[in-house]
Amino acid sequence: MEKYDAFSYEGQYVDTTDSVFKYENSDILKEFYRKDVILFIIGAFLLGRAHILGGLAPFGIALFGFLVSQNRKNIYLAVSVLGGITSTGMDFNIGKYMFGMIIAYSVFYYMKRINYKAHVIGIISSVSILISGSIYIYLNGLYLYDMLMLSFEALVVFVFTYIVYYCVPVLLKRSNRSILSNEEVVCMAIFVAVIISGLSDLFIGSYEIKNMFGILIVILFAYNGGASIGASTGITIGIITSMSSVDAPYIVGIYGFCGLLSGIFKDLGKWASIVGMLLGNIILTFYVNGTTEVFIQHEEMIIAFIMFLFMPKSLLEYTKNFVGSNTTEDSLYSEKIKNIGVKKLKEYSSAFLDLASTYKNIADKERKIDNEEVSRMVDEVAGKVCSDCGMCRSCWQNNFYSMYNGVVESISLLESEGVLKNSKVPEILKKRCIKVELLTQSIRDRFEIWKLNYHWEKKNLENRRLVGEQFEGISEIFNNLAEDMNNNVNFLTHVEDALYVAFDKAQIQVDKINVLEKENKFEIEIQKRTCYGRGQCEEKIIGLVSNVVGKDLVCKKRMCNMGDDKCVFVLEEAHKYRIATGVARVAKDNRWICGDNYSFLDLEDGKHMIALSDGMGSGEKANKESKVTINILEQLMGAGFEKDLAIKTINSILVLKSSDEIFSTMDLSMVDLYTGKVEFVKIGAASSYIKRKNGEVEPIKSTSLPIGILNNVDIETFGYKLDEGDFVIMMSDGISDADKEGWVLDFLKNNKSRNPQDIADKLLDEAIVKYDNEIKDDMTVLVSKMWSPNKCA
Repeated sequence: MEKYDAFSYEGQYVDTTDSVFKYENSDILKEFYRKDVILFIIGAFLLGRAHILGGLAPFGIALFGFLVSQNRKNIYLAVSVLGGITSTGMDFNIGKYMFGMIIAYSVFYYMKRINYKAHVIGIISSVSILISGSIYIYLNGLYLYDMLMLSFEALVVFVFTYIVYYCVPVLLKRSNRSILSNEEVVCMAIFVAVIISGLSDLFIGSYEIKNMFGILIVILFAYNGGASIGASTGITIGIITSMSSVDAPYIVGIYGFCGLLSGIFKDLGKWASIVGMLLGNIILTFYVNGTTEVFIQHEEMIIAFIMFLFMPKSLLEYTKNFVGSNTTEDSLYSEKIKNIGVKKLKEYSSAFLDLASTYKNIADKERKIDNEEVSRMVDEVAGKVCSDCGMCRSCWQNNFYSMYNGVVESISLLESEGVLKNSKVPEILKKRCIKVELLTQSIRDRFEIWKLNYHWEKKNLENRRLVGEQFEGISEIFNNLAEDMNNNVNFLTHVEDALYVAFDKAQIQVDKINVLEKENKFEIEIQKRTCYGRGQCEEKIIGLVSNVVGKDLVCKKRMCNMGDDKCVFVLEEAHKYRIATGVARVAKDNRWICGDNYSFLDLEDGKHMIALSDGMGSGEKANKESKVTINILEQLMGAGFEKDLAIKTINSILVLKSSDEIFSTMDLSMVDLYTGKVEFVKIGAASSYIKRKNGEVEPIKSTSLPIGILNNVDIETFGYKLDEGDFVIMMSDGISDADKEGWVLDFLKNNKSRNPQDIADKLLDEAIVKYDNEIKDDMTVLVSKMWSPNKCA
């Protein structure tokens, strides 16, 4: 007898059913004899025992036909199938099934093909039983009812072949499978139910084994999959195992209801699922017959519960993989889109990082004057001064090296000392050149041209360095965004479902809800019909949503009447702290334009930025310098730049903005409104102060230069923890320089006000007094107080 390789892969398009075997299960049945012989012998025996309508046993025939089509040696399973049929007392039909299996085996053997499609196997198996049954009926007397029953049995064989076609690969590769398709889940449920029905009329004492295993399967799936899975499994088990029973409707209802209650209580543990199963049986028993006579014996249920309680954890987890694998198509699609987006962002980040490296490498090529340029300068000087001179032949042909070295020495003096004095002109040039003054002046002029070219070349290199830094910053932004998408962002569909229910109960119609969780912080976007200014957002919705999610929420953004009378608003988790800032400032000599500029705003990541910039000098120019600094800072921080990168970018822009020198200080405070942590960044800025609630004052000092002076800015950072009632005081040097060092510290210690605006006003007034009531410099004070909000602000 020939042996064929089962399920070999063919490089051609096939439908979904065939791909299950051709792609994933090639060579599966090669291992059959070593691993799964006992499994399929028992399965074939139980399928042979499973019967419907009192005398039909089509299930074993379908399994036999499928396995023989894949491997001819599986013929021995005919013995198991026939043994199962005989054990039920239907030995009067044994000839029909034996002859049917012989026909099926002969067809598969002589066709000598593998990789049959499911419908081909089904047709061959059903036609085989139809032929053998027709002969059996003909020999025993022809009746129309018998032919109808035979046709129905052949149809069941055809259908069950499809079920076996999906189930056998899953059973053979059970250690490698963790996700089942919808077809496989349904077929496995039916297959297991038919196997269990094969346990009919088998008892341990007075307790039926079929009921024990049926209850075990239902509670197992209910515990792992929930109410819906438990109910559907119970109904499937009930229908198939009670096809030959007059109590079939009641049995189906009991199994389904028990699975439903067991799944509802699954979150409370195994014992709760067991209690749910018992309650389901008791409730329906009283409902159906009004007595304590039960359809499923409590003893049978107790035995099943014991098997469930002592079931190995590995088997529970294995079942859980199958039941919990029903990931929706939408979530799978969203996951794929997210992965594609993360991959693209990573590629963009890598590309910009490569560009940054390229530009930085180019920008590092700072150099001194080289030999080639020296030679070119000597040629130009000689050509301009000496070409028309009568002594040119004597100097440059008879004494070339002496003259060349003399000019080179002059260029070296210019490069090292910056000037070429007549007293320092090399002696060789004084002795031989009759136009020495014209020659040295030409050298000076040519060197100045080189210096000018070098200056602009250096500017160009600085521009390239700036571009490289910007590319590096963009790369970092892309990379951070990819990391956020990949690790920290979750769409909470279960919260969305709970919100839909809550809105429905409150009779508030909403169109769409999106719930995003990032770093354990909620962001909820709600789209609904506009309330036409009735204030539903604050009055009803915020409180309702807060109750559902269990967190205090505030309105982050509102966009009303967004076309078609729609209102879209975003809620976020309420900050633990808020910042209230008081500002006092005055321009030098009480003019209209102040050289100081400031900003304070909330950022997307739950942080609050307070910034103060002091332009060098006073008046319009200083105002322009500090305003550029603050405007760019607001744009970059609002776009998601890290503070260090934003400051470096501002410094580069100021350095390269024009030929004029533009300097300004940078005083930046970043407050985390969730934790209260504050980070100070000071670049050339005056001292800042923290005034604690208990009156203690802490100074924060810096010694760095303002931005816009050097290419590489020195960023000093200081970290502190703020509590409710603490103050942060920032000021320009016009305030701190009003008197000797330490006067501001003394003022803050002695001031008892808790109002930030009052403190700012009084500090500015005190500084003016110390200037003898003259305003000798631009002066700005920012006083920020941390407080806890009570409601949406």
